[in-house]
Amino acid sequence: MRNVVDMISDGIALCFRKPARLISSFLNMRHRLFHGIALKLSLLTMSLVALVTAASSLVLIDIMDEIMFRSLVQRGSAIAQTAATPAGYSILSEDRLALDNLAVRLKQSQDDLLYVAILDRSGSVLAHDRVGRVGRTMAAPAVAPMEKEDNFRLFRTRRHGHDSYEVSTPVSFAGKTIGQVIVGIDAGAFAAARKSARHRILLVSWFAVLAGALVAMNISRFFSRPIKRLSEGVGDIRSGNYQVRLPVQSQDELGELTQNFNEMARVIGEQKDGLEASYLSTIRILAASLDARDNYTLGHSARVAQLALLVGRRQGLTERELKELEMACFLHDIGKIRIPDEVLNKEAPLDAEERKLVRRHPEHGVEILSLAQSLHKYMPVVEQHHEWHNGEGYPQGISGDEIHPFARIVAIADAYDAMTSSRPYRTGLGREEAVEEILRFRGTQFAPQLVDVFLEALPEFDEGQQVSLFGAAV
Repeated sequence: MRNVVDMISDGIALCFRKPARLISSFLNMRHRLFHGIALKLSLLTMSLVALVTAASSLVLIDIMDEIMFRSLVQRGSAIAQTAATPAGYSILSEDRLALDNLAVRLKQSQDDLLYVAILDRSGSVLAHDRVGRVGRTMAAPAVAPMEKEDNFRLFRTRRHGHDSYEVSTPVSFAGKTIGQVIVGIDAGAFAAARKSARHRILLVSWFAVLAGALVAMNISRFFSRPIKRLSEGVGDIRSGNYQVRLPVQSQDELGELTQNFNEMARVIGEQKDGLEASYLSTIRILAASLDARDNYTLGHSARVAQLALLVGRRQGLTERELKELEMACFLHDIGKIRIPDEVLNKEAPLDAEERKLVRRHPEHGVEILSLAQSLHKYMPVVEQHHEWHNGEGYPQGISGDEIHPFARIVAIADAYDAMTSSRPYRTGLGREEAVEEILRFRGTQFAPQLVDVFLEALPEFDEGQQVSLFGAAV
């Protein structure tokens, strides 16, 4: 992170890009300022505004830098850790095609990923997004890690002519390390995004100073209130509220100052939202990869999401709640990553032990989501989507309102798609037969009111209307 002197120098450079505007503003205010007490009041107020705005800008830059770096660490570690489990199964089964497919999919999921590699315990490349590097030895970085946890390490290194942030996660089985997943994130792209955000914040900050100067010439006695609101706004952003918007109560310079602060908050919010969007797109890719492991349920999560969103809209959920519901649908079966392919694709009914193994996927899903703080909000839905309204479900055996509202929606959408999907040992039910089954379990497996809403939404699903909230094809 650059020091304070560098940041102030950037701000001065930005100001002098438009010297004519600054000189004009000064000449316009000079006559009004140099009149007795108005001079003292204006200079004092202008100095205070400049100080608070500069301090706020530096605080915002510090917060933004930390947020962006933490997001990069969390995103890189989550990608590598989530890929470690399927990579482990593929290494043990010597399924090189699956390893290659995993590496390529991960690379394609993010524009700023420079490389994805899966290594064996000796450091030899088993899979790489560039096939020509398979079989080579990938040496560990010669520098100390920037971040070091039990399940990942982060290095700042240079490979293949590019600077990168490299995340390394061990692939383990039965307590033994059998390989590594390596993900390289473009350090240049990260630095450019951070520099752009800093310049925008500094530019907006200087506009805020100019607006404060104009306000000081006319209504300096009211400066205490907007300064207090700015200070509270900085506190909101520091506490994680990136949607903070200060009320614009006038159309004069005070209102302009408040609008400029809102613009600064928006810049930081956009940076965070962009990182979150990239993170969520990776989750969708991994969820689609999970569905693809089961030859007979490809697209299952997407269909469940479609059904759930139709029900959720009829339930009056907000757009934010609908987005969370959709992501929960894509993650609801993430625990099946830990189920072996021979069980998942068995061409006969499962025996008792296999059923017991499959019934553990909600718990496995919670364990996987617990690795990333941003995914904790989806854990109740993943854990409870097989609970029954009457308490006879699993894994907790809870009932009624004890079950998360989203889990109840996912449960009925999941059951309908499962019934209408064919398996090797049975043909999927037709629409009417599946509806009869849903009605038969109304009040036992499913909440009665949700069954009624689901049946209202089903014709719209039959028409194939796309309702994804993330803009991706489903």
